[in-house]
Amino acid sequence: MPTFDENQPMAREILRLMEAKPILQDIHEDLLLVIRSGFSDWLRIREFAGTLEGGPVNYKARTKAGIIHDHIEKFVRAQFSRREATQVDDFNGIFGMVVQNRLFIRFKKMDSTYSVRSLYTLQHSAYMKQAQIPGFPEEPTFLFAGYIPDRTWSNIKGIYVACWIGETLEWVDEFGRYSAEQAILDFDQPENKTIGEIEKRIKLKRKGDGRGRKTGTDNEESQ
Repeated sequence: MPTFDENQPMAREILRLMEAKPILQDIHEDLLLVIRSGFSDWLRIREFAGTLEGGPVNYKARTKAGIIHDHIEKFVRAQFSRREATQVDDFNGIFGMVVQNRLFIRFKKMDSTYSVRSLYTLQHSAYMKQAQIPGFPEEPTFLFAGYIPDRTWSNIKGIYVACWIGETLEWVDEFGRYSAEQAILDFDQPENKTIGEIEKRIKLKRKGDGRGRKTGTDNEESQ
């Protein structure tokens, strides 16, 4: 099994939001599609489960996130596998997508601070720190593309791409809402207070009791 030092100096170039946006813009519509489609599959599964003998199933949050992740992966493979300058694969047991060898995107459920909850392995820690990981490309900026569900897991409140370095949120880009309307935040507008906070690199501390909990989106990291 490959070994690595999660504390090694960060070697990869971290793209700022304005540098990443032109790349993300090219795949914007398809990213929205695959995340929404994966979530829609979950709603169909939940509806079907309610017709089974014994009544509705009370799925745990980690199970819901795991189902949605696997269905997003299905749509990502179908939508992006043949696209030029895009590589979709498992990298050392982690599903992800490389775009123009400049961005590496993982797909996760997010909380209200755009954090992701995973089994806190050395590999996940290295990913968060933008460190080098055996089996991963050396150059792309590590990102998370994710969704925030509502309390009942019946709708998506928002779809985002986030760049983290350790516990610091470098930037976040909102891709739109689950309705037909699609909106990208204009991060260049000075009146946008969210960006002011992000550009100052305000540290968003992830809740300590969530680091060791599986969400179902990182089954591969338990290996």
